[in-house]
Amino acid sequence: MPEAAPSAAPAQAPKPTLERSLFARDVTGSLSEDDLQRVLDARVEVTLPARVGVVALGSAFSPAERAPVAEQAIVAKAVTRTLKGSRHFSAVTDVSTELPNPSGIEGLRAIAARYRTRYLILTNTLTEDRSHLNNWAWLYATGIGVLLAPGQTVATDGLLEASLFDVKTGTVLYTVREPFQSSKVTWLIGAERTQSAADGVALSRAAERLGKKVLGETEELARWVAVEHGNIERQATNVAKAPVATVSADKTQ
Repeated sequence: MPEAAPSAAPAQAPKPTLERSLFARDVTGSLSEDDLQRVLDARVEVTLPARVGVVALGSAFSPAERAPVAEQAIVAKAVTRTLKGSRHFSAVTDVSTELPNPSGIEGLRAIAARYRTRYLILTNTLTEDRSHLNNWAWLYATGIGVLLAPGQTVATDGLLEASLFDVKTGTVLYTVREPFQSSKVTWLIGAERTQSAADGVALSRAAERLGKKVLGETEELARWVAVEHGNIERQATNVAKAPVATVSADKTQ
Protein backbone atom coordinates (compact mmCIF):
# COMPACT_ATOMS: atom_id res chain seq x y z
CA MET A 1 0.00 0.00 0.00
CA PRO A 2 1.25 3.50 -0.71
CA GLU A 3 2.48 5.37 2.31
CA ALA A 4 0.33 8.20 3.59
CA ALA A 5 1.66 11.68 3.02
CA PRO A 6 3.23 13.23 6.14
CA SER A 7 0.89 15.50 8.03
CA ALA A 8 1.71 18.81 9.58
CA ALA A 9 2.33 18.83 13.31
CA PRO A 10 -0.15 20.71 15.49
CA ALA A 11 0.53 24.43 15.56
CA GLN A 12 2.31 25.66 18.65
CA ALA A 13 0.42 27.84 21.06
CA PRO A 14 1.42 31.51 20.63
CA LYS A 15 3.85 32.91 23.13
CA PRO A 16 2.37 35.18 25.81
CA THR A 17 2.58 38.94 25.62
CA LEU A 18 3.68 41.29 28.36
CA GLU A 19 0.72 42.56 30.35
CA ARG A 20 2.68 45.07 32.43
CA SER A 21 6.13 46.52 32.97
CA LEU A 22 8.58 44.19 34.71
CA PHE A 23 11.22 46.86 35.24
CA ALA A 24 11.97 48.28 38.69
CA ARG A 25 9.97 51.42 39.39
CA ASP A 26 12.94 53.59 40.21
CA VAL A 27 15.51 55.61 38.27
CA THR A 28 17.64 52.52 37.63
CA GLY A 29 14.88 50.57 35.86
CA SER A 30 16.71 47.37 36.80
CA LEU A 31 15.49 43.93 35.80
CA SER A 32 15.99 40.50 37.37
CA GLU A 33 17.38 37.69 35.21
CA ASP A 34 14.05 35.83 35.22
CA ASP A 35 12.14 38.94 34.19
CA LEU A 36 14.73 39.74 31.52
CA GLN A 37 14.16 36.32 29.97
CA ARG A 38 10.39 36.82 30.17
CA VAL A 39 10.68 40.11 28.30
CA LEU A 40 12.87 38.62 25.57
CA ASP A 41 10.63 35.56 25.16
CA ALA A 42 7.33 37.46 25.03
CA ARG A 43 5.57 38.36 21.82
CA VAL A 44 5.55 42.01 20.83
CA GLU A 45 2.05 43.42 21.10
CA VAL A 46 1.18 46.51 19.09
CA THR A 47 -2.33 47.91 19.39
CA LEU A 48 -3.02 50.25 16.49
CA PRO A 49 -4.61 52.66 15.85
CA ALA A 50 -3.95 54.27 19.22
CA ARG A 51 -3.52 57.61 20.93
CA VAL A 52 0.09 58.80 20.87
CA GLY A 53 1.84 61.67 22.58
CA VAL A 54 4.88 63.53 21.24
CA VAL A 55 7.33 64.82 23.84
CA ALA A 56 10.62 66.65 23.30
CA LEU A 57 13.24 65.75 25.93
CA GLY A 58 16.44 67.50 26.90
CA SER A 59 18.03 64.13 27.67
CA ALA A 60 17.10 60.81 26.09
CA PHE A 61 14.40 58.87 27.98
CA SER A 62 14.35 61.30 30.90
CA PRO A 63 11.70 63.96 31.60
CA ALA A 64 13.89 65.56 34.29
CA GLU A 65 15.83 67.79 31.88
CA ARG A 66 13.68 70.20 29.89
CA ALA A 67 14.38 70.47 26.17
CA PRO A 68 15.32 73.95 24.91
CA VAL A 69 12.34 76.03 23.88
CA ALA A 70 13.45 76.12 20.24
CA GLU A 71 13.61 72.32 20.06
CA GLN A 72 10.19 71.97 21.65
CA ALA A 73 8.72 74.46 19.20
CA ILE A 74 10.43 73.04 16.11
CA VAL A 75 10.90 69.28 16.60
CA ALA A 76 7.76 68.35 18.53
CA LYS A 77 5.60 70.55 16.31
CA ALA A 78 6.98 69.09 13.08
CA VAL A 79 6.66 65.47 14.23
CA THR A 80 3.12 66.04 15.53
CA ARG A 81 2.08 67.66 12.25
CA THR A 82 3.52 64.75 10.24
CA LEU A 83 1.82 62.06 12.33
CA LYS A 84 -1.65 63.61 12.32
CA GLY A 85 -3.89 61.87 9.81
CA SER A 86 -1.92 58.61 9.90
CA ARG A 87 -4.09 55.50 9.97
CA HIS A 88 -1.97 54.13 12.82
CA PHE A 89 -2.72 56.96 15.25
CA SER A 90 -6.28 57.78 16.28
CA ALA A 91 -5.11 60.97 18.00
CA VAL A 92 -1.79 62.80 18.27
CA THR A 93 -1.10 65.27 21.06
CA ASP A 94 1.82 67.29 22.34
CA VAL A 95 2.96 66.24 25.82
CA SER A 96 4.37 68.46 28.55
CA THR A 97 6.97 67.19 31.01
CA GLU A 98 5.98 69.87 33.52
CA LEU A 99 3.49 67.50 35.15
CA PRO A 100 4.65 66.03 38.49
CA ASN A 101 6.45 62.76 37.85
CA PRO A 102 8.97 60.43 39.55
CA SER A 103 11.57 61.03 36.77
CA GLY A 104 13.19 58.43 34.57
CA ILE A 105 11.20 55.91 32.55
CA GLU A 106 8.58 55.67 35.27
CA GLY A 107 8.17 59.42 35.06
CA LEU A 108 7.37 59.12 31.36
CA ARG A 109 4.83 56.39 32.09
CA ALA A 110 3.15 58.55 34.74
CA ILE A 111 2.94 61.52 32.36
CA ALA A 112 1.52 59.34 29.58
CA ALA A 113 -1.12 57.96 31.95
CA ARG A 114 -2.34 61.49 32.67
CA TYR A 115 -2.70 62.08 28.93
CA ARG A 116 -4.31 58.64 28.46
CA THR A 117 -1.86 57.77 25.67
CA ARG A 118 -0.80 54.18 25.07
CA TYR A 119 2.37 55.22 23.22
CA LEU A 120 4.82 58.12 23.37
CA ILE A 121 7.11 59.40 20.64
CA LEU A 122 10.19 60.52 22.57
CA THR A 123 12.43 62.99 20.74
CA ASN A 124 15.77 64.44 21.71
CA THR A 125 18.55 66.32 19.93
CA LEU A 126 22.31 65.79 20.10
CA THR A 127 24.59 68.54 18.81
CA GLU A 128 28.30 69.24 18.49
CA ASP A 129 29.65 72.73 17.85
CA ARG A 130 32.09 72.77 14.89
CA SER A 131 32.59 76.54 14.73
CA HIS A 132 36.05 77.84 13.84
CA LEU A 133 37.96 80.84 12.56
CA ASN A 134 38.31 80.99 8.79
CA ASN A 135 40.88 82.64 6.49
CA TRP A 136 39.38 86.09 6.99
CA ALA A 137 40.37 85.96 10.66
CA TRP A 138 43.95 87.13 9.93
CA LEU A 139 42.45 90.63 9.57
CA TYR A 140 41.51 90.56 13.26
CA ALA A 141 45.10 91.59 14.01
CA THR A 142 44.37 95.00 12.53
CA GLY A 143 41.70 95.68 15.16
CA ILE A 144 39.21 97.09 12.71
CA GLY A 145 39.05 93.64 11.08
CA VAL A 146 37.02 92.36 14.02
CA LEU A 147 34.21 94.63 12.86
CA LEU A 148 34.61 94.29 9.10
CA ALA A 149 35.92 90.80 8.33
CA PRO A 150 33.61 87.71 8.29
CA GLY A 151 36.28 85.65 10.01
CA GLN A 152 34.00 83.28 11.88
CA THR A 153 32.48 80.10 10.45
CA VAL A 154 29.68 78.86 12.68
CA ALA A 155 28.88 75.18 12.16
CA THR A 156 26.92 72.47 13.94
CA ASP A 157 26.69 68.71 13.53
CA GLY A 158 23.49 67.32 14.98
CA LEU A 159 21.41 64.19 15.32
CA LEU A 160 17.68 63.96 15.93
CA GLU A 161 16.30 60.84 17.62
CA ALA A 162 12.74 59.58 17.96
CA SER A 163 11.68 56.44 19.84
CA LEU A 164 8.29 54.75 20.05
CA PHE A 165 7.75 54.00 23.74
CA ASP A 166 5.17 51.44 24.87
CA VAL A 167 3.72 52.87 28.08
CA LYS A 168 2.01 49.62 29.06
CA THR A 169 5.17 47.50 29.15
CA GLY A 170 7.89 50.13 29.58
CA THR A 171 9.68 48.89 26.46
CA VAL A 172 10.96 50.73 23.37
CA LEU A 173 9.61 49.43 20.07
CA TYR A 174 12.05 51.27 17.82
CA THR A 175 14.39 54.25 17.51
CA VAL A 176 15.02 56.26 14.34
CA ARG A 177 17.68 58.92 13.79
CA GLU A 178 18.09 61.81 11.40
CA PRO A 179 21.37 63.74 11.09
CA PHE A 180 21.57 67.44 10.26
CA GLN A 181 24.27 70.04 9.69
CA SER A 182 24.46 73.80 9.51
CA SER A 183 27.31 76.08 8.44
CA LYS A 184 27.56 79.81 7.80
CA VAL A 185 30.33 82.37 7.42
CA THR A 186 29.68 85.40 9.60
CA TRP A 187 31.24 88.19 11.66
CA LEU A 188 32.60 87.58 15.14
CA ILE A 189 30.09 89.96 16.67
CA GLY A 190 26.67 88.32 16.57
CA ALA A 191 28.08 84.91 15.58
CA GLU A 192 26.08 83.10 18.26
CA ARG A 193 22.82 84.58 17.02
CA THR A 194 23.69 83.67 13.42
CA GLN A 195 24.50 80.11 14.44
CA SER A 196 21.21 79.78 16.34
CA ALA A 197 19.24 80.91 13.28
CA ALA A 198 21.12 78.53 10.96
CA ASP A 199 20.60 75.64 13.40
CA GLY A 200 16.88 76.40 13.53
CA VAL A 201 16.51 76.09 9.77
CA ALA A 202 18.49 72.82 9.65
CA LEU A 203 16.61 71.45 12.65
CA SER A 204 13.23 72.20 11.10
CA ARG A 205 14.10 70.38 7.88
CA ALA A 206 15.52 67.42 9.79
CA ALA A 207 12.39 67.24 11.98
CA GLU A 208 10.20 66.92 8.87
CA ARG A 209 12.37 64.05 7.64
CA LEU A 210 12.32 62.47 11.10
CA GLY A 211 8.52 62.52 11.15
CA LYS A 212 8.43 60.65 7.85
CA LYS A 213 10.88 58.09 9.23
CA VAL A 214 8.60 57.56 12.24
CA LEU A 215 5.65 56.92 9.91
CA GLY A 216 7.69 54.48 7.83
CA GLU A 217 9.02 52.62 10.86
CA THR A 218 5.55 52.38 12.39
CA GLU A 219 4.22 50.94 9.14
CA GLU A 220 7.04 48.40 9.10
CA LEU A 221 6.43 47.49 12.75
CA ALA A 222 2.71 46.93 12.17
CA ARG A 223 3.46 44.77 9.13
CA TRP A 224 6.04 42.72 11.02
CA VAL A 225 3.68 42.07 13.93
CA ALA A 226 0.95 40.96 11.53
CA VAL A 227 3.28 38.53 9.71
CA GLU A 228 5.30 37.20 12.64
CA HIS A 229 2.51 37.56 15.24
CA GLY A 230 4.90 39.55 17.39
CA ASN A 231 7.45 36.75 17.73
CA ILE A 232 10.89 38.26 18.17
CA GLU A 233 12.44 35.15 16.63
CA ARG A 234 10.98 33.50 13.55
CA GLN A 235 9.35 30.22 14.53
CA ALA A 236 10.46 27.12 12.64
CA THR A 237 7.63 25.17 11.01
CA ASN A 238 7.15 21.69 12.42
CA VAL A 239 6.11 20.01 9.18
CA ALA A 240 7.36 16.45 8.86
CA LYS A 241 9.40 16.01 5.73
CA ALA A 242 9.53 12.89 3.63
CA PRO A 243 12.89 11.14 3.84
CA VAL A 244 15.21 11.89 0.98
CA ALA A 245 16.83 8.89 -0.60
CA THR A 246 20.56 9.11 -1.20
CA VAL A 247 22.30 7.28 -3.97
CA SER A 248 25.94 6.36 -3.64
CA ALA A 249 28.01 5.51 -6.68
CA ASP A 250 30.51 2.72 -6.17
CA LYS A 251 33.72 2.94 -8.09
CA THR A 252 34.35 0.03 -10.32
CA GLN A 253 37.84 -1.27 -10.48
